[in-house]
Amino acid sequence: MRRFLPYAIIAVVLLGTATAGTLVYRAKHARVLEASARTAADNVGGKAGAVPAHAHGPDNAAVTIEEFADFQCPPCAAVAGLVYNLDKDFPGKLRLVFRQYPLDMHKNARLAALGAEAAGLQGKFWDMHKQLFLKQQEWSKADDFRSVLDNYAKQIGLAVDRFGKDLDSEKVVSRLKQDRERATSLGVTSTPTLFINGQAVPAEARTPDGFRAAIQKAIDGKKAP
Repeated sequence: MRRFLPYAIIAVVLLGTATAGTLVYRAKHARVLEASARTAADNVGGKAGAVPAHAHGPDNAAVTIEEFADFQCPPCAAVAGLVYNLDKDFPGKLRLVFRQYPLDMHKNARLAALGAEAAGLQGKFWDMHKQLFLKQQEWSKADDFRSVLDNYAKQIGLAVDRFGKDLDSEKVVSRLKQDRERATSLGVTSTPTLFINGQAVPAEARTPDGFRAAIQKAIDGKKAP
């Protein structure tokens, strides 16, 4: 997990403003999902979403966190730092499933999502995920984000020509569409929206202490007879 340590920096900086930001991005959950026997939130209720889902962590983790996020959303960047830094508190017990939910209000969000998916076709989804959240302030208002994105692709070792073609490919566009359909089927309307083992996480629990408590509760629930 060392490659995710830079998230600690953005977590400290952004969590201070996350409370105010969350008022804008607060999720309006329509219902609470049933918990999955395998804690695979990508298979719990609703439509399937993009397959295979982008997942980080062991398949048999006690806790699966499914996140619907927008790369241009500041609270999403804070949550990314929070989630990855929780790994040290719950080693081997967490699995993150990331779902695309770019918001129309963010001019570069959709292209960022397409860029992450295009990077995924070369096995570098999480590298681009990290790059986009760490450098959110740099690219979020860029007028020529396409060239910035190409530079990020080069920095993480992608074949840039292929990356450029994949950005506009049906396969990449389809993944965004499938994640959006899943989000709609679950009542997701804003970002960041999170589920722990299929259960919606309220906005007030998206603090370090609140999130740890929610995760521990899910782990304890697995141990119960």
